[in-house]
Amino acid sequence: MFHNIPNKFIHFRKKYIYSISSLNMKLRSTLLLIALVISGVGIAIYIGVFVFPYLNTGQEGPNINYIAPYTNSTHTCYTHAQGCTAKLPNQFINYTVWNNDGTINITNSAITGGNGFFKLNLEINYNWTIRMQTTINSIVYIGTTNFSTISGSANCITTGQLKP
Repeated sequence: MFHNIPNKFIHFRKKYIYSISSLNMKLRSTLLLIALVISGVGIAIYIGVFVFPYLNTGQEGPNINYIAPYTNSTHTCYTHAQGCTAKLPNQFINYTVWNNDGTINITNSAITGGNGFFKLNLEINYNWTIRMQTTINSIVYIGTTNFSTISGSANCITTGQLKP
């Protein structure tokens, strides 16, 4: 194929072809690296915004509170943990929640879990009052307690004593 071409031109052509393929390889590597960086940043943003939006608060979310009504005794709790148990498991509770402006936010009912808690999802940066009512052995028990969803507040509320 290169019979009539002097050696110096053949050498130049081989070197030129090698340079082009080397350049292509470097360009492909650079583009791949840029794509990986952009993808990594995109994934990090997605995780930070959508998957763990409350990661820096130390709570499951500043607006999720675990309420544990009780009749006789309770325990002190600040941050709700999975092993946390209260005194009224599987109990039907009627409740009304209002904020510090007196605006009623929720009137509802819940059944406490096997651990004695029920969960409330409330707006952040408010002070709240909850009035709870339940019936035990045909006796109606009622109680009220205050709590907050301001940053740094407890999310485990064990101060709601119900009295006949």
